[in-house]
Amino acid sequence: MTRRAACYAAPLAALLAASLIAQAQENSRARRGGPPVPDEPDRGAIERHALGGEFSAHVAEVQQRLKLQKAQQAAWDAYARRVQALMLDQLRGVPRGPDNEDGLHQINRRVDIVRNRLAAMEDIADAAAQLYALLSPEQRKVADDLLPTTVPALYSGLPEFPRGPVGQPITRKKGP
Repeated sequence: MTRRAACYAAPLAALLAASLIAQAQENSRARRGGPPVPDEPDRGAIERHALGGEFSAHVAEVQQRLKLQKAQQAAWDAYARRVQALMLDQLRGVPRGPDNEDGLHQINRRVDIVRNRLAAMEDIADAAAQLYALLSPEQRKVADDLLPTTVPALYSGLPEFPRGPVGQPITRKKGP
């Protein structure tokens, strides 16, 4: 695996892992009969918080490695705010729709989520271009390797896979 591919792989794997953990937690609660007990920690939230912290630390490390000058700091701040906002949005997951929402509306809701996240990605690209224009040739070499690793993959969340005994009709879980 090339160095550049390895830089992309870690944040993407972390995002996928956090999503799978959150989905497993939700499915586990559903099998046990509902929401967590009041004293039970929300492990999905804990994992999302930890992943958010790791991502923030990575963004801060990239900032340090770029060795930004004072005149470049505002452009970096605008860029960092945008990548952090997209990552946090994706970590929140997909909000549930109404219990009586039909399949077409569920799909359209996911399309809207991806559309909004695409707009956020375009804002990130604009902020990156403004930052890149201010970088020195040496900083651009560093940015070429590291800046793409700060951009979360465009993600709409994992689907809820219906579960049921083999041979029985499968019904999708409704509600929180």
